[in-house]
Order: sequence, then C-alpha cells, then structure tokens
Amino acid sequence: MRTASSRPGAFSWLSMPRAVVLLSAAALLGLLWYALAPGLAGTSDSRFYLAAAASWAGSGRLLNPDGTPYTSWGPLYPVLLAPGVEQERAWTTALQLLSTLLCWAGWSWLAWQLLPQRYLATGLVAALAVAAPWLVTAKFVWSEPVFQALFAGYASCLYAYLRNRRFSWWAAATVLGLLLPLQRMSGLFLLLGVGLGLLVYYGYEWRAHWRRWLIHALVIGLGNGAWLLYAKRAAATPELYRSRGWQGLRETLGDYGYVLTRWLVPVQQAGWPKHWLFELILPVLLLSLGYAVWRSRAPFVRLLGTVVLCYLLCHIGTTVMSRAGGNVYDVERYAAVVYGAFLLVLAEAAASLQPRRPWLRWVLALWLLYPVARAGRVAHFCHQMQVLSWPTPRP
Repeated sequence: MRTASSRPGAFSWLSMPRAVVLLSAAALLGLLWYALAPGLAGTSDSRFYLAAAASWAGSGRLLNPDGTPYTSWGPLYPVLLAPGVEQERAWTTALQLLSTLLCWAGWSWLAWQLLPQRYLATGLVAALAVAAPWLVTAKFVWSEPVFQALFAGYASCLYAYLRNRRFSWWAAATVLGLLLPLQRMSGLFLLLGVGLGLLVYYGYEWRAHWRRWLIHALVIGLGNGAWLLYAKRAAATPELYRSRGWQGLRETLGDYGYVLTRWLVPVQQAGWPKHWLFELILPVLLLSLGYAVWRSRAPFVRLLGTVVLCYLLCHIGTTVMSRAGGNVYDVERYAAVVYGAFLLVLAEAAASLQPRRPWLRWVLALWLLYPVARAGRVAHFCHQMQVLSWPTPRP
C-alpha cells in the first residue's frame, strides 16, 4: 500500500484534483452564504467580544460592556475585530467566512497528504466541506472560527516541518501555536496533546532538535503566561471554581457522547437513545479512537488522535469544574475545533481496513449522505435564526 509520503506531488495543493477542490469549496461557500445571509447571531459572549473590539479601536484598551477590563477570554479575537468597528457587520461576517474556509483548506490539505487512498481523501475533503459544526460556529459572533483556522494552520505547518525540517515551517508553527491560546485558552489543551504526541511518536525529533522545540515551547508559554498574569491581576472579580460533582460529570459525559455520536450517525437528543445511554457511548467512542491511534502506522495521524483525546478529556474536566459551558450546544461549539482531526483519524483507520473489506468503500460513500443532509438542515436552521442588531452598543 502506498503511503501519503510516497504519492508523487503529494506535498502540493496542485496534487489535488481541481474539480474536487472547486466543487467542495463551492458547497461550503453555498452553505455559508445561505446560513449567514440574514446576518450573524449572538450570545452574551458576542457582546463582550464586540465591546472589547470597540474599546481597543478607540482607546487601545480591552474593556467589557460595563467598562471593566476584558479578561475572561483571550485577547486575539477582539483585536482582530477592532479594525472593522466602523463596518462591524461586514467585517465580522468576512472574518467568520474566511476563517471557516481556511479551516476547511487546512484539514483538506492534510487529508490529501495523510490518506493513502485517493477516494478516501476525496471523500473526506467533501465531508469537511459540509461540516455542520463549522456552520454553527460561523453563524455566531464567536471566536471559534478563527480558533479552528489557527489549529488547522498549526497542524498543517507542524506536519510540513516534520516532513522537510524547513525552518520557515517551524517558525510559522511557533507563531500559530502562540496565537492559539490567545484566541481561546483551551488552545492549551491542543498544545498539550501535540506535546504528548511529539514525545511519544517523534522521540527522534526531540533528541535531534531539542533546542528548537524548547524555544517553541518557551515562546508559546511566555506569551500566554504574560496574558494570564495580566488577566489575573486586572480581573474585576476573581474566578470562582465550583465542582458540579458526580451529577455534573454524568451530564457532561452524556453531552459529549451525544455530540460525538451525532457527528457520525443521526440521533435525536430528545428521543431514543436516552441521555444516560450517551454516558456509556462516550467511553466506547474514546476507546475506539484510542485503538485507531494505536493501530495506525502514520505517526502524524497518531499525534492528531492524541490531540483529540487530550482536548476532549481536558474540556470534560473543565466543564465539571464549572470553568466551561455545560450543555449540548456548548459542547458542539467547543468540540468543533477537533472535528477535522477526528474525521481524519477515523478515515485513516478505514483506509487500513479497506483492502480486506472492499465493500467498505460503498458504506463510506453512503455515509457521506448523512453529513450532507445534516449540513443542509443546520444551514436552514441558521438561516431562520434571530440575528444581532447592528451597530452594537459600545462601552
């Protein structure tokens, strides 16, 4: 079986069939246009982001709507919103669209590099173009789309560096790794997974280039440590951590189990199966993912699987400790950043099974109908959603 690294021209976007790229991009743009055409929606988080952007543009300070220092989230998203405060609706919409496209492009490129069979890579590129979780995050004034694009870019640069050892790829990965937690602090969970993956699957890389990786870690750690120190000192009120206990753990496991199951097969939260069954399904899904990582022969796929597992487990822990949102909608929002990596790991596992089970190709082709149908339904739901009133109030 050919590996991705042995495919001629595999390291270039030009190696992907132009029709696949154009049709998939057109599908994603069409869904985004329909979902976002009436306008962007918002939550309480959105008001904080927009207020901080307006204050940054006006005074160079990040402030909440009530004028207190903006410290509960990373600073990057409002800084990116700030240049467009005079045309905030158009600017924010463009940022959400561009970020979602870049996210799709990054994971599509990685799929083409890592999957040994072209039909699987093509199918995954198409599946990512109809990713319902990315449609949901793009609809809201949330930091997730930029977060997703940063992670896709970071993973792509990291893979490129591990293949050819060019300094430029390492430098790009370092910059993107620095920005990840500044966009959302849970980027630290992604980086923790990357560190574990490098340590376990790229031990020779650590030994040969340990100085470079030490600088990589120091740049990311010092940059984000400075923000955390500022946030702690400037916060109007200290953070309160209150464990949700055993019942909170059960609810969180059920929510994550439901979301990950819904990524794969159609289920209804209010119907059968009941919530408690998803508490049992989640460990099965995570163990299955871990088994796929263990069986994989591709080191970078194993690294990505480690990142997904680490991120999900860390987020489950912070949710139980009441540091993150705790319902199905929050879980879908937070988990969307690893959707591309999650599908890529499963697709690579399917690639290893396909030679012994040729009928699997038809099963996967039929499965693709599900994300297409779900994306259409989610886009329609987003199209009908109540939207923000512009311009938004400023501090």
